[in-house]
Amino acid sequence: MNIIPSSTGIAALRLMMTGIAAALAWLLAPVNAATLTNAAQVRALTTKQAATHVPVRLRGVVLDEAGQSAGIVIQDETAGIYLEGPNNLLSRIRRGELIEVEGVSDPGGFAPIVRLEKYRKLGTAPIPAPQHVTFEQLITGKLDAQWVEVSGIVRSCEPVNYGGVRGKMELATGGERLAVRTADPLAPDSYVDAEVTLRGICFNQHNANRQIVSPMLHVPPGSLILVSSPAPADAFAAPLTPVATLLQFAPQGNYGHRVHVRGVVTHYLENQFLWIREGGRGLKIQTRQAGGLRVGDEVDVLGFPNRGEYTPILEDAVFRPLGSSNPPTPVNVTTTSSAVDHDADLIEFEAILHELKPMAQGSNVIVELSFDWGGESVKALYQLPHGQDIPDDWRKGSLVRVAGICSVTRDESGPVSGIWTPRSFRLLLRSPADLQVIEPPPQWTLERVVWLFVAITIVSLLVAAGATMVARRRLREQAARRALAEAEFAAILKERNRVAREIHDTLAQGLGAISMQLELAKNELRTDTPSATRHLEAAHHQVRGSLAEARNSIWNMRSQVLENRDVPGALEDILRQLTNGTGIEVKCQVQGLSRRLPPVVENDLLRIGQEAIMNAVKHARAGRIELAFEINEKQVMLSVNDDGCGYDSSTMTNTKRGHFGLVGMRERAAQLRGELKMTSAPGKGTEIKFTMPVPG
Repeated sequence: MNIIPSSTGIAALRLMMTGIAAALAWLLAPVNAATLTNAAQVRALTTKQAATHVPVRLRGVVLDEAGQSAGIVIQDETAGIYLEGPNNLLSRIRRGELIEVEGVSDPGGFAPIVRLEKYRKLGTAPIPAPQHVTFEQLITGKLDAQWVEVSGIVRSCEPVNYGGVRGKMELATGGERLAVRTADPLAPDSYVDAEVTLRGICFNQHNANRQIVSPMLHVPPGSLILVSSPAPADAFAAPLTPVATLLQFAPQGNYGHRVHVRGVVTHYLENQFLWIREGGRGLKIQTRQAGGLRVGDEVDVLGFPNRGEYTPILEDAVFRPLGSSNPPTPVNVTTTSSAVDHDADLIEFEAILHELKPMAQGSNVIVELSFDWGGESVKALYQLPHGQDIPDDWRKGSLVRVAGICSVTRDESGPVSGIWTPRSFRLLLRSPADLQVIEPPPQWTLERVVWLFVAITIVSLLVAAGATMVARRRLREQAARRALAEAEFAAILKERNRVAREIHDTLAQGLGAISMQLELAKNELRTDTPSATRHLEAAHHQVRGSLAEARNSIWNMRSQVLENRDVPGALEDILRQLTNGTGIEVKCQVQGLSRRLPPVVENDLLRIGQEAIMNAVKHARAGRIELAFEINEKQVMLSVNDDGCGYDSSTMTNTKRGHFGLVGMRERAAQLRGELKMTSAPGKGTEIKFTMPVPG
């Protein structure tokens, strides 16, 4: 067992006296007023101040040699400080030498340092006594480049050879893991599970923002390791510890040291994890040992107990195969509580495979499976071997029997004290054989029904959209045809008006002039020529008939009456003109909206009303005629009533030439998609009523 020499106190006193003498000599030396003279002053600089390269001149004892690095650490009476400089200067400096250095300050990567320009050896001095510190003090970062002492239990130890480092270990201290690098070689069997005290220089791993990541202890060459409790000579000879008793209350407990357990392998991931079953309990073990274990192998395990998610685990473990046995049978569970009781053990249950989700994790593919287990959702993970796909029979909706390593999920903090029962867990599948399909998914699953519904909905929407497009296209075509028809009708009306004007200005006026001349000739003839008088009267009668026919033709052809008036106003004018001087009483009533209709519609309405009025004036021998016209949002209504002689509507025909007649009225009503009703009886007058929808 290595021990610290008993001359430590004398060496410390000698170092103190040497430091006092060096300080007095330093104070008497002529220096610049701005020069920093001790390590504490350099460490007190801010990053910006250190970057101004403040002159530094100080003395101290060398704690560590440069080796293959570009720096050394010295300590004066105030603190330790890191020095960087050219290799030709640093390579000649040895641990334990007392030196005087000159240089400038530098921000360094984490804490301020000194950039060495020259130095002078003053002799040798004893290594000062270290500060005894805890991990909590190390993690603050304030002990960077300081000579410290730390105690703990060695969790791992192995020899290495790089950059002047000959060994590395991890020390469990203060509930944390401290990385240790030694300049001297290490014997792993001598230190693993031993309680030790280490002396070294604290360095810190940091990020680009000068923030600490983790502390590290460097043990320089020749620094002794104090072993207060040695590791067992043969750890596998220690008594076996039942898995169920790990981390249980023990007044004489030895927490932090390795335990010896034995069990049957339920799963093994080489260089990562090992799961065993012992005494009906499962145990998860973290190990970096390669051993080619198989399910069913019996193994001895040495490891350090630690808190897991729910049950304890072993860390930094090593194992020793003992032989093979039958693969363990999964424990069938039916409730979450029964599954939780078998945390880290091999379990199985029946469930519905609900979902599969492949996820990339580095170069590996992890499949996350979701199961519906009696109304509860349980997840499982399976790492696909390289080059393999998800098995074809792993289909959603299948009834399966799934087995795997149970891992309790820390889904809540649990009570402050007392029993904590988690509510969820997940599985780790070991191979495709852990999922056996009992019954494939039904033909019509909920997902398929949903997809079918979505497909039908999409098709329905497409059909509706297509029908809408077709309807809109038809409406556009109808509107185009209507506009074309109205344009054609307007052209026809224009041409008819022109012909009517021509007839009025030529034929009608000519017939009027002839009628006047015949009237004059008849008045001039003697009464003794009766035959000539008869011929003149006959010619005059024929001319007046032709003139009347011409005027009727002009009336039927011209629609200029609608150019400045709407249909009700035009019909009222026609009614008053035809009854003027006849003694017939008229009444006109207009109701509803005031609006113009398309020219084709107005012309047909005018002709229907005109024919009804002319029939009432010429044939009904009426004493009163009433005209009613109404437009609302849905329909147009036109009616003509008289109190004349009436007729028998069942035997009424219209054969009189030169007029529209009832047949013409019905034809126009049909063109307007309206309804024409004629109600009459002998001696009871006549009512002609026409209704039609308002054109869009």
